[in-house]
Amino acid sequence: MMISALLPLLLAAAPADRDWPAALRQDAQALHDDAAANHPGPINRLDPDFARRNDAGLALALKRAGQIHDFAGYLYAMRAYVASFEDGHMGFGTTGDAPKFETKWPGFLTSFDIAGVQRVVSRADGAPLPLGARLVSCDGRRADRLAAENVGAFEGRWFLKSRHIWRGGELFVDRGNPFIKRPVTCVFAVSGKKQTVTLDWQPIAAADLSPRLAVASQVVHPPVGPRTLADGTRWFNLGDFNGDPSSEAGRTLPGLIAAMKTDRAALIAAPAIILDLRGNNGGSSDWSRQIAAVLWGEQRFAGLKIDADSVEWRASEGNIASLSATRDARRAILSPEALKWFDRTIAGMQTAHAKGEALWRDTEDQEPPVAGEPPAPPRGPVYFITDSGCGSACLDAADLWQALGAIHIGQETSADTLYMDVRQDVLPSGVARMSVPMKVYRGRKRGSNVPLDPVHVFPGNLRDTPALEAWVATLPERQR
Repeated sequence: MMISALLPLLLAAAPADRDWPAALRQDAQALHDDAAANHPGPINRLDPDFARRNDAGLALALKRAGQIHDFAGYLYAMRAYVASFEDGHMGFGTTGDAPKFETKWPGFLTSFDIAGVQRVVSRADGAPLPLGARLVSCDGRRADRLAAENVGAFEGRWFLKSRHIWRGGELFVDRGNPFIKRPVTCVFAVSGKKQTVTLDWQPIAAADLSPRLAVASQVVHPPVGPRTLADGTRWFNLGDFNGDPSSEAGRTLPGLIAAMKTDRAALIAAPAIILDLRGNNGGSSDWSRQIAAVLWGEQRFAGLKIDADSVEWRASEGNIASLSATRDARRAILSPEALKWFDRTIAGMQTAHAKGEALWRDTEDQEPPVAGEPPAPPRGPVYFITDSGCGSACLDAADLWQALGAIHIGQETSADTLYMDVRQDVLPSGVARMSVPMKVYRGRKRGSNVPLDPVHVFPGNLRDTPALEAWVATLPERQR
């Protein structure tokens, strides 16, 4: 069961006249202590270096507190600290009390293409470069090194190609990071010739920047829901697995899954079924299990050790309280199996904590096999589409559906470590919040920070839905 989601970076208006060095010291210490008290890493015998990484990240943040004077310095010092864990579930995001600050750009944005080349993907009218221009270097630094130092060091997991696509568009965005050198002069390749450009950094409004960054990362968020293509293909937009009942996904997915159950006979007779995970960064894995139960039947997957042989939970008071609060908040939309999982997990952690045991080992993370014959499976191919942001519960969906015979298409996914299921807390400053994993997988088939590669790689931009639909119709499984 996966109940985690990644924290977004939100910027909102609030007074900025405060002691930011003090806020950094306070929040960095709080993050360090929370990880020490609630993360399984410090007592994970297979990760003996965790505590050292946590201490080193804190030490660098405290050192940087003496070098900053504004919110941007605080923000990037904290982001670098969290990035040093190389774990997408160690999260950091700002709250509605975070201040705004000026953002600048040089009139264009670059991003990585599928071959790993940085090209101009968005430009203002009058920008000095055309779309498609290839970045060669800036101020004597190669394009790849520049991105690693100015972006990757504050994002983490830069060894993943998916991170390049997901966050590479930030290279020519200046939010006041004091720990990098903003590019001054860059060399591009345009129509086979090198062109040197002196950058003219100008302010850009968030309303203008946001859609440009979406283009750079190929991010698209189709509304959660079903549709039927002209040839009868059933297409399900599943770009959000949020488990909060008040969220759009929490309100929409129960009805969508209920309709799938009612319409199952027609659904499995469709020429193809598309499970579209574009835009899905995680949430609750219970949604993907419910969908799998409709399409393939629980008999085909209940009892399988798809995730791991077992899990170990950090049996801390904070984790028990967090898991209990999550269960109570989501009780109305949880499947019976998910509710049983919550109750059993909380009880196990409470028992271990009462005995003074730091870890509770759950050897029954999967439900026992379901009796009876499974229903007929889908007659046509079932595809699931991922983009570079697919992580957490989105990866759980991919693992499960792929094990049941679904075909992976789209782009390489993101990746996660063996640390899962996060708890979230607002940091003492009130301007940011953190997420910290509570459990560790044992014996998971997919390794730590290992992405999933599609069987069929989409050669275009995943934001182009009509092109994606046309491409899916040509896949070899559709021609049989």
